Amino acid sequence: MQAITLLIQQPDINFDKLLLTCREMLGYSPSSASDASRKRLSDSERFLSCLAAMKDQNAPVSLSPHLLSHVSFSVLVATNDRDLIDVLECCSTMSFTVVDTLARGIQASVITGTLSQWRTAVLSGCNAATEPSVRFIFNQILALFEGANLNIWGDCTRTSHNDSTLLLEDHR
Repeated sequence: MQAITLLIQQPDINFDKLLLTCREMLGYSPSSASDASRKRLSDSERFLSCLAAMKDQNAPVSLSPHLLSHVSFSVLVATNDRDLIDVLECCSTMSFTVVDTLARGIQASVITGTLSQWRTAVLSGCNAATEPSVRFIFNQILALFEGANLNIWGDCTRTSHNDSTLLLEDHR
């Protein structure tokens, strides 16, 4: 069985209340920069940009590393039980639940963590020392987040491994 990964939960931000309250408290809208951005932003990216702008009205639209703990995501992973153990080791700071499936030896897990925790876990799972099948799962998770417009690995070097998986190396 090929592993299944699904992004099943992401923040639901009440921008109406946040922006109204911030305008009253700060005298400006912290969403000005993100609203003016030509880039299509995810709600999480817009929210994190608003948080940055609350502290600095001129903050650029970005996924500031120090703010990544303000948003949480849940990913469903279904794979063989041995690979799932390795996945969960990379996600050891996150909450998870594991269940057996109808298929023998296949388990499913819902793993929940902040964007900061996911960044760390994917970096851990996308290195040469990780089993190729586990690295493949983390490559899928990386693609899920990037597909949701959350590229928090832009400062990492990406190289292809000889098994067709992607390796990430952090340069911070």
